[in-house]
Amino acid sequence: MKVLFVDDETDIRELIELAIMTEPDIEPTFAGSGLEALALLESQVFDIMLLDVMMPPPDGLDVLRAARANADQSGATIVMCTARTSAESEEEFRALGADHVLHKPFKPLKLADYLRGLG
Repeated sequence: MKVLFVDDETDIRELIELAIMTEPDIEPTFAGSGLEALALLESQVFDIMLLDVMMPPPDGLDVLRAARANADQSGATIVMCTARTSAESEEEFRALGADHVLHKPFKPLKLADYLRGLG
């Protein structure tokens, strides 16, 4: 499965990469900014996207909107990764087209199983 991970925190991207690099069924692509993610949406098709909500603009919600407006990405499962845990935030993410919300901090070593459960 092709998975896009978008997070502006280098440490988080590296931790996720270490946690899933030996998983043969996961083909990860990493983006360190919303701009980088938007460019990837135009050149690749993903099965799953994990988008950090709080980044410098364009943030994860901007990337979510762009992904949902892109017909090539219509089949992607989109997971918003956030420390915002209120029910109102989750409702907002879902109203914009998110399929799931993964609360930070999460356990990177459990991420592969979580992704398989989505796919």
